[in-house]
Amino acid sequence: MAIELNKQLMAFVDVVKFESFAEAAKHRDMLPSLLSRNIKSLEDKLGVVLLKRTTRALSLTEAGEAIYQQALVLKELEDKMNNFAQNYSTAETGLVRLTCASHLSRNFILPTIQEIQAEYPNIRFEVDYDDRRVDIIKEDFDMAIRIWKPQDTSLIGQKLRSTNLVILASPDFIQRHGMPETIEQLVALPSACYARLGVVRDKIQYYDAEDRIQSVSMNPLYKSSSPESLIQSALAGMYYTVVTDQNLSGEIERGELVQLLPDMRFPFEPSMYAVYPNRDLSFGARLFVDKLKQRCAEIPVIGN
Repeated sequence: MAIELNKQLMAFVDVVKFESFAEAAKHRDMLPSLLSRNIKSLEDKLGVVLLKRTTRALSLTEAGEAIYQQALVLKELEDKMNNFAQNYSTAETGLVRLTCASHLSRNFILPTIQEIQAEYPNIRFEVDYDDRRVDIIKEDFDMAIRIWKPQDTSLIGQKLRSTNLVILASPDFIQRHGMPETIEQLVALPSACYARLGVVRDKIQYYDAEDRIQSVSMNPLYKSSSPESLIQSALAGMYYTVVTDQNLSGEIERGELVQLLPDMRFPFEPSMYAVYPNRDLSFGARLFVDKLKQRCAEIPVIGN
């Protein structure tokens, strides 16, 4: 009701300004008959006649003059708010607050911030590295970067990158234990797996030759909540491990780690998303999403 009343008042201001229904309608890109009905509806709501209409001219009634002056105040406030919003969304300065998992820092978050601040040094960032679920509205974050499975929610989720599982070991580990040719040979070897707050990923789910999902248990001698630590343990030749490919930083390409059973297909892994409350992002926040998406496109997805 309030929004409709505001629209009708702004239409009324235009009619007075242009002194013509036809000219005001042209300005508002609408039919004069529709504009006329809007003004009549406004008069009915307010219970007063606003305009004296003749075939040659329009003039304000006494009540119309008083309401016109108040509508001008409302229009000035609306213009100020629109200008504020436009300046906010285009200002090359300000603070961007985001939350994300710590393992995304090295490959994605920090390089993106570095790229932005090289061009826009007045854009500041505050990053909460935490795997916990947060209420980004209540905690006043502009966005969250998450490995996220989209659900029915009021939040907007923009996909940044697909994610795959990879099984990794060092050349030294393979030399000592042999190259596993089957999943059964693999799970007999010492491993490191992810574990946090009671969630333990010590099973490998995969598709067999008949496209059925199978599950086998690992033999974890080391559990960690840090994907970086799992990779480091593999680099040290201590274990094989299973991580998502966005945690890697060229270790396979440099020969420091070897992908085991590379033809194995795994069930769906949640993708990386930028999650935010609405589309009215500040300049800095919008730029961060765009730059991060570009960076994600430049880093190849490993695995199936």
